[in-house]
Amino acid sequence: MFGVNSTFADSSTSVPGPRDPDRRFRPGAGFASGDRRASQPPAAPAICPNRVAHWAYGEGLRAGETVALLVRDLGQAEAMRLGLARLGIRVVALDGGRRGEALADSLALAGATLAIVDTALAETYAGVMGRMASYPSVWWNGPGADFASLDLALAEQG
Repeated sequence: MFGVNSTFADSSTSVPGPRDPDRRFRPGAGFASGDRRASQPPAAPAICPNRVAHWAYGEGLRAGETVALLVRDLGQAEAMRLGLARLGIRVVALDGGRRGEALADSLALAGATLAIVDTALAETYAGVMGRMASYPSVWWNGPGADFASLDLALAEQG
């Protein structure tokens, strides 16, 4: 794999400068300083696919039904999809960038019986109102939901 004539590493090249073993412990020296971690937004709480499956079964969702996801965090969306797929539920991911009539058309074509919507996308989802003949029931994902909060329902299962 890495033989004598390998182009991967040439032993004749020298490493520039001495190595500082205490670099990661000094303030202001890269990732260990905490500067980058403090500037990043807090990560969303992890969602367990197994809890999503139990929640969906308790809500009466069964194989062959469709759930629409309007969720920003791809990690959360994938965990929800995995949990719902365990029950044989079809999952349709809606594009949060679409608005009004385009989002209403996507939701109508999906034929969803339930929609899981991020609370941050509530205004986007409100643009669908008045554009469809019937609406799926809605569960809200994220902080700020007063009712039908998926976060609270999943936390109760723990």
